[in-house]
Amino acid sequence: MTDLALQPEAAPPSLTARVARGAAWIMGAGLIARTLGAVNTIVIARLLAPDDIGVVATAVIAMQLLQGISDIGVSQAVVRFRDADRDDLDTLFTLSLLRGLFIGALLLAAAPLAAQVYGDARVFWTFAGVAAFPVIAGLVNPRFYEFERELKFSREFVVVTVNRLAGVAASLTVAIIFRTYWAIVCGMLAGGAVQLFLSYLLRPHRPRLGLRSFSKVFGFSGWLAGVGFMAALNNKLDVPVLARAAGAGGAGVYFMGLHISEIAAGQVAGPVTRALYPGLSEMQGDAARMRAAFLRGVEALGAFAMPAAFGLAFVAQDFTSVVLGGKWGAAAPAIALLAPVIGLQSLFYATQAYAVALGLTRLVFFRELIFFAVRAPVFVWAAFRHGLDGAVLAAAAMGLVHVGLNLALFARAGGGAFWAPLWSARRPLAGVAAMALWFLMLRPHAEPIAALAPLFRLGADVVAGALIYAAALWALWAAEGFPDGVERRL
Repeated sequence: MTDLALQPEAAPPSLTARVARGAAWIMGAGLIARTLGAVNTIVIARLLAPDDIGVVATAVIAMQLLQGISDIGVSQAVVRFRDADRDDLDTLFTLSLLRGLFIGALLLAAAPLAAQVYGDARVFWTFAGVAAFPVIAGLVNPRFYEFERELKFSREFVVVTVNRLAGVAASLTVAIIFRTYWAIVCGMLAGGAVQLFLSYLLRPHRPRLGLRSFSKVFGFSGWLAGVGFMAALNNKLDVPVLARAAGAGGAGVYFMGLHISEIAAGQVAGPVTRALYPGLSEMQGDAARMRAAFLRGVEALGAFAMPAAFGLAFVAQDFTSVVLGGKWGAAAPAIALLAPVIGLQSLFYATQAYAVALGLTRLVFFRELIFFAVRAPVFVWAAFRHGLDGAVLAAAAMGLVHVGLNLALFARAGGGAFWAPLWSARRPLAGVAAMALWFLMLRPHAEPIAALAPLFRLGADVVAGALIYAAALWALWAAEGFPDGVERRL
């Protein structure tokens, strides 16, 4: 009989394999969440008017803005502090809870003023409703993020799936029965409550109030809070500004166009970025290895996230007509312009994680500070001078500025060449160019496709775009001699 004790132990999976597996779990969870979210968005869009969406969006964006400007990076801190002890976790929990209570109280206090500013009593109630969400989020178990540090994202798959199921069920139930904007608020609160419950069920822990590790936590989270503050100003002010400049209807159209544009790229970019951060943190002390891993991540983002966003832009008109309905036709131009820029930005979704893993969070803060100084006055001027169209153009143009700032951040943080990320994504970029050539130059002359009903035309365009991109990517890979890259790892 073979002596099992003498048999060599199986080699542990490599970091690349664990990151890839983690990304797959997150992507699976994201696929379910975004599919459910898409169904929810479509049904809500058909049952509610753009004006209703705009009213809720104003309150939700205000809440997200306050969360962003006070973000202390609990999950990033748990991942970064690989030896986090009880005092560290208690300090993170206490700060998170205080932050949630403060944001909730601030939203309640701001509700009457918001209703007066926007001249709509419904705004008061949406502000009051969403005020409960940051309190729920502040109670989440910090130990749950240890799964992320260990690259065990299967638990997140469970949480995300059940969380989204609960949120969508609550939202659709209220929307179908009552046809009210409260459907969105109820769905958000239901999802938050389920996430809170599961965070303790899957990682039992009894947190205590305390600030014994305040100096250690704040040394890391202080810069992250600054990053969150600036990022929130950059990402969350658009809808409130536009609601004032173009009314709730214009804000609702902009919000929906931006939301749909981000879904296409985010389905892939989010999971890859989330899985990369703990992997990069594990490589602390090996800058060359971290840089190579980051560039492989850029290549993966370019191969999947970028073409999805560009493809959405090319079919925006039929997509809004078939999926969202005729009343959302004004969102099509917004999607057509914003989605390609978001596709380019998706290449750099992991840049912040790369800099944070290197311990250079301050560089991320200055990137966001510079971006805000450039973007804010341009967007405000465009929104008040040219309404919805001006806001969309400004957002797209400033997105390209953000791409340049991310390239600079990479070069400064990792010491690599400024253009290295673009070179890593050269084949996906060329594949997208081939797809663009079809849709912009050849597709207008394909009369058999143009004559189809919108639903079938949309299906034909999606299939044609995917085949052209895949063929171009494979041809370029073959032309380079089948080098090691994302195509081989598939």
